[in-house]
Order: sequence, then structure tokens, then C-alpha cells
Amino acid sequence: MTHLLDTLGAARLPVTFASGEGALLFDTAGHTWWDFYGGHAVTLFGLSHPRWAEAIAAQARSLSFVTTIAGVTVRERAADKLCAFTGMDRVFFVNSGSEANEAALKIARKATGRPVIVAMEGGFHGRTMGAVGVTHGYRSQHAPAHGDVRFVPFGDLDALRAAMGPDVAAVIAEPIQGMAGVVVPPDGWLAGVRAACDAVGALLIADEVQCGMGRTGVPLVSTGQGVQPDLVTLGKALGGGFPVAAMLCTEDLAGTVAPGEHGSTYGAAPLACAAVEATLDILEEEAMLTKAAALGDHLRANLQVPGVRSVRGAGAWLGLELDAPARDVAARLRDQRFLVGTSSDPFVLRLAPPAVMPTFAVHLLGEALQQVLHVRASA
Repeated sequence: MTHLLDTLGAARLPVTFASGEGALLFDTAGHTWWDFYGGHAVTLFGLSHPRWAEAIAAQARSLSFVTTIAGVTVRERAADKLCAFTGMDRVFFVNSGSEANEAALKIARKATGRPVIVAMEGGFHGRTMGAVGVTHGYRSQHAPAHGDVRFVPFGDLDALRAAMGPDVAAVIAEPIQGMAGVVVPPDGWLAGVRAACDAVGALLIADEVQCGMGRTGVPLVSTGQGVQPDLVTLGKALGGGFPVAAMLCTEDLAGTVAPGEHGSTYGAAPLACAAVEATLDILEEEAMLTKAAALGDHLRANLQVPGVRSVRGAGAWLGLELDAPARDVAARLRDQRFLVGTSSDPFVLRLAPPAVMPTFAVHLLGEALQQVLHVRASA
């Protein structure tokens, strides 16, 4: 009997983990696992990094918490470093990617005075009321969904342009869709979205909660493509495993925000900001973006096995399209102590491994995947 509310159902894994280090997880039965899922794309520099752990511990010893209406030096440092890393101007720290998207949607509607948001089919932006309103696959489960939203096919510029008009406040899009199965749009699509927004005076919200923070080998996927969003949302890898997220915006949009419109008791807490600062230091000083890009090359080279139709994505953020049901394959890989993710596409595995995943572990996964797919094909 557990007193936890069951929000996972059949998705709950039949394992309990006790500890982790680098790219390895250790369960309560004494087994060792290779973590190719990265805790939902969180642990980009690995588990329990000593420098990260010490930064949080040191902050806890000096100032564990104080009201957010008072200044804290670590908060200022974290904001400065995050803006330098991303090229954005202002930061609002929150607790989750959903909250970051809520803030971005609020700012867009107020700044433009317009009601409509254009969102993507297959997109995922969170499960809170405002975020679920722009999340295509979950919207009908909580009808009536919040907000005036128009959905268009991801990657279809003609459909996007047809949906734009003087009533559109913003377009919200993941540069690479995560929950949909690491779906990459056609080349130039995001630049086309930017141009479509500019044509009608709408804003561009880049949801980089999953794909951002260096996972693909660049700080942000959007700016890596030469596209400047008006608002960016981050989470997942931002705190290295500590629960923290952020909404970033331009200086012009910051000027539209009045005191009291946004707030978060824990969003800019000292421990969270210490985690962000340590994360950014580790990413930059230990060349994690370069390692993520190199890891992506190793994964592509070793996972193009019979039964894998395509490998899409970039860096340490890949989707493997299979010719077999992904959940069955993931379960069989778990039998060999490899942790991978699935997606809303029933034939796609999601991989979000730490950038410190060793090359030999990639080879082991390739061998295990080939064996699993061969056994299924022979059955």
C-alpha cells in the first residue's frame, strides 16, 4: 500500500533506484543500470556530480531560503550566467517547465493585447491549465481547455501562415518536439515561423524545456539556427536534477511586466539558483556541449541496426524509429539493465543520455538493441 497518488499507472517502472553516479544507476536489488533516458532529459552532465552537489550543500549551509522579495547574491549570479549562456536579456525563475510556459503565455497576451495562441500538433508544453491548453494531445482530457488556441501541423509553414492574423499574440513551438518522439522539422522551418510572426506583429515563444541547455550541442536550438525568439522557456537540464525552470525574454518584453503580475515562492530560491549556477559552470568548463555533440555521433554510428528505420534528433537528444512497438523494446532493454524512454509515437524510443556516457556503453546498447530487435523479428 502506498499513499502516493497514482499518476503513472502502467508507465511505472518495476524498479526502485537507490543511487547514481555519472551515467550509472544502482537499484535497491544491487543491480547496475546504464541511464540512456537521463531522467526525462534532465541529467546532461550525469548523476550526483560532486561539484554540483557541493554547490547545493554549500548554499544550504550558508542560506537555505529567504523571501524572494529580498536580494540574494547567488540569484543575481545565476541570472547573469543564464543570460550570457542563452543570449537572452531577462530571467524569471520558476519551478517547472509548465510554469515557465504559463508565464510566457501571460506575457505574450498582455504585451500584444491579443487573445490567440498558435500551437503545434504533437507539441507538449505541460500539464497545468494554461500549458495544457496549448498541448495538443492532452487538451481534450480536461475540457473545456483554457485559452483561444489554433493548432497547425508541426513543420508545415503554409498551414502556419494561414493561421496567422492580427488576433494572434504568439506562436509557441518546440524547435525539436520531444514527447512526440524527437521530431525534427524541415530545414528553415523555425526561421519561417519567425518571419510569419513578424509579418503580423506576433511573438515567438521557443519551448526549449527538453531540447535546450546544450543537450543538442548548442546552448539553444533556436539561436543555434540563427533564429531569435522573443521568449524562451527552459527546465529539465537547467538545474542538473534540482527542480528549477526559467522563462527568459527580451528587454522590450520585460518592460511590459508590472510588479506583482508574476511570482513564485520557491522559483528563485537560493538552492535552486545555486544548482543553476553550478550547472552552467559545469556545462561550460567541462565542455559538456562538445561532449553531447560527440555522443550523438557515437549513438548514430552504433544504433543504425536492422529494425531501426531512422535515427533523428541531435547530440544527446535522439529518437529511434523502430519497426516494432517501442514499449516492448524498452521493456526488453530494461531486462538487460538499459534505461530508455518511449514517446507518444508508439514506434519511437527516446534517448536523452548524459553527455558523459562512455563510448563502450553506447556499443553495449547497440548490441543489446540489435539482439532485442532480432529476437522480435524471429519470433
